Amino acid sequence: MRRAGVALVFLVLAVLAGVRLGLAVAVLPPADRAEAALVAVFEDGRPDLVHEAADAWRRALARSPADPFAWSGLAWAEAARGAPVPYVDRLMARAAVLGPHVPEIARARRHWRILRRPATPAP
Repeated sequence: MRRAGVALVFLVLAVLAGVRLGLAVAVLPPADRAEAALVAVFEDGRPDLVHEAADAWRRALARSPADPFAWSGLAWAEAARGAPVPYVDRLMARAAVLGPHVPEIARARRHWRILRRPATPAP
């Protein structure tokens, strides 16, 4: 009886480990899905995926709020979505603060400064 119980526990743990492994292999992490959606927006010319990309970056940030690449990705998705420049600037600044040692983040921020529209004075 005891041996059957141990075997059952082992079997249940093996099944749970298999399910976990299957999910890890089959389902992309949120950041990978977000990056794929953002690439589709910019490189494949699919503007219909902008909202999906921004939502995927938000899910990635919910999972890992200290990820500078997720903040930068969200900034680019929001910029493509047409968000106000100060909001995108804050997102880019957050990415720069979290990843000051990452050259890609600094390069993306410089590129954003070049591309952004200058602020227009209020009428």
